[in-house]
Amino acid sequence: MRGTSKQPQYQSLYRACIKDAALGGAALLTTTLARAAAVLPQVAAGLQDVVERSMMLEALEVLREQQQALVDAFPQALLAEFAQAIAGERVSPLSFEALPLLADEQLQDNADLVRAVRDLEAGVRPQLAQLESALAALQLTPHGAPGRHPLRPEVYVRGVYRLVRLSPVSAGVRRRWLRHLPPLMAEELARGYVAIAQRLQPPESDAPQRAVEEVPQEARDQATQLTIRELRKLLAGEPGEGADEAVIVFGETEFSHTVPAALEMVQDLRKVDQLMLQLRQRQAAMPGDGKDTMVNFREALRQEARRPSQALGLEVVHLMVDQLTRDPRLVPAVRDVVRELEPPLLRLALVDPRFFSDRSHPARQLLEQVTQRSLAWTSGDEPGFAGFMEGLQQATEAMLDARSSGPETFEIALHALEEAWAEAQPRSRRNKERAVRALMRAEQRNLLAERLGRQVLERADAAGAPPEALAFLTGPWSQVMAQARLVDTTGAEDPGGLGWVVPTVLWGVQPSLAARVSGQQEQLIERIRAGLAGIDHLPADTQRWLNLLAALHELALSASGTTTRPPEPVPPKVDTWLAPLEIYESGYVPEQPIPLGSSAWEPETLPPQEMAIGAFVDLQGDGWERWQLTWCSPHGLLFMFAHANGTTRSMTRRKLNQMLAQGTLRLVSAHPVVDGALDAVAQAAWRNSLSA
Repeated sequence: MRGTSKQPQYQSLYRACIKDAALGGAALLTTTLARAAAVLPQVAAGLQDVVERSMMLEALEVLREQQQALVDAFPQALLAEFAQAIAGERVSPLSFEALPLLADEQLQDNADLVRAVRDLEAGVRPQLAQLESALAALQLTPHGAPGRHPLRPEVYVRGVYRLVRLSPVSAGVRRRWLRHLPPLMAEELARGYVAIAQRLQPPESDAPQRAVEEVPQEARDQATQLTIRELRKLLAGEPGEGADEAVIVFGETEFSHTVPAALEMVQDLRKVDQLMLQLRQRQAAMPGDGKDTMVNFREALRQEARRPSQALGLEVVHLMVDQLTRDPRLVPAVRDVVRELEPPLLRLALVDPRFFSDRSHPARQLLEQVTQRSLAWTSGDEPGFAGFMEGLQQATEAMLDARSSGPETFEIALHALEEAWAEAQPRSRRNKERAVRALMRAEQRNLLAERLGRQVLERADAAGAPPEALAFLTGPWSQVMAQARLVDTTGAEDPGGLGWVVPTVLWGVQPSLAARVSGQQEQLIERIRAGLAGIDHLPADTQRWLNLLAALHELALSASGTTTRPPEPVPPKVDTWLAPLEIYESGYVPEQPIPLGSSAWEPETLPPQEMAIGAFVDLQGDGWERWQLTWCSPHGLLFMFAHANGTTRSMTRRKLNQMLAQGTLRLVSAHPVVDGALDAVAQAAWRNSLSA
């Protein structure tokens, strides 16, 4: 687990830098458009194709006409892209799953997008490296992955893409803007990177040291010649080159192929099984030589592949596994298990391409469950990890020993793992269920209390009431009335007669009305005390409210308008109130109290982020701890996180965004790890397609 250092301080500064970068988008685009006005006419003059030259000149003319509108809109487009990048949203049209859905025009747009990213990265590479070194030193990016940050060139290109997609111009004009504008912003963006790196530079004594461990992207791409055209064929299940090369889909009870093809597949499986046996024997006989053995095994499988789809499937599996074993978020022991799963996955790829296109495929689910669940731990030494690994290793060994190459082996292993994990965490399940019940109850009461509070403020006799009295009626007393309505089974309009307190308090604190209710103060005190006790309101806070209301009543009765008894200070207000038992059962993190008369606090750096169920985050206490978002209330008011040890922690949306802004909560993984690995494969295919 990483040390805390002064990272939250730099996290806040970093988010301020991101906001300033978005606001600086207007100046960045202004300079870029000025450069385009000077450069693009020369580009057009050098084009041999008359039609293309005409289209380029048209794009330049429209660019001049739309310049101010583009400049005005670019900061907001950048801000939206930065926020999505921070939240880890899979908004990229270059993702693995999006490939089968892309039309020809979208394919061209995405090719232009990839080319623009490549050209912009080339123009800012030294300055980008300086920025990423600063971010890595301050632990502001994932360990081993310094390129995963919202200020990367790809996000700027996406900002341009968002901007041009919303512009009221032709598709041809948009395409040429996207192709030519991003590289022209390199000079200004490079200066911006240097400025941010210098702004983030900590004193020598404060900077935590951390080496950057990322393999250059160019080196990764050289390992494969996979292209988008081939990848789309695999995902669409299209035939290969020739009528006899139809994709074979393995099924336990049904076959979509002929009997001869089925017999051919059985022969394939026997050969693969022999290769698997040889692999295990060689690994046992030559400890420490597993890497070379695996290379030989992959090559042997390639020799056995007779259809293009089979060879392509083997390539995608290998690239996916390679991405997963490089993922710094996975504990080393889990990365080792993923390596061990490569042989059965390769064997599966030869006979069942549904692994790539069907998210519900047992092998896909197994790999996803293994990697996602493992994110609950940041170290193999943490409690609970040994039990997690024990079942995982047993299932892995069973799959390696299995004779079948189809999905049924993975399905059996998946069920066994899920049962083992469920049996190992009964306490965790009970804690979550209890916490969810408490939070559901709290959300219902708070939403109803908010509505009742608005009704109080809309009363005619509330106009002249002091704000302190209104704070009581719209706060604690609205909670009391809401709770009474939620538990009432009689259908009464005012269960328990609690509504009587509202006019009694309002009249009692206004000089023109106080005399009318002066004889009802003892009854009022008893009713308030009983009502607040019914929702487990803290006795000390109850007494403070009673003292305050008594002081306001005396002040209203005073002929001179003054009193020798000063009003009590108002207890701090919270937008979402939970009873002590609800706080205990859900591990609730209270909000920062809001001073009377002020609006609710919101982060000032970036728009609020959305998190999907299943996202992993690190929370800072005495140190960083890993938690998973496991539940969100129906109205999005409350969020619950679970720890690997079975405990829960919950908070409001405002508290969540506040902690993100302060750097005491940071997103680790917003989406399944396997999805990210497959997206990386797709992006490598896009880059290869440009150079093919």
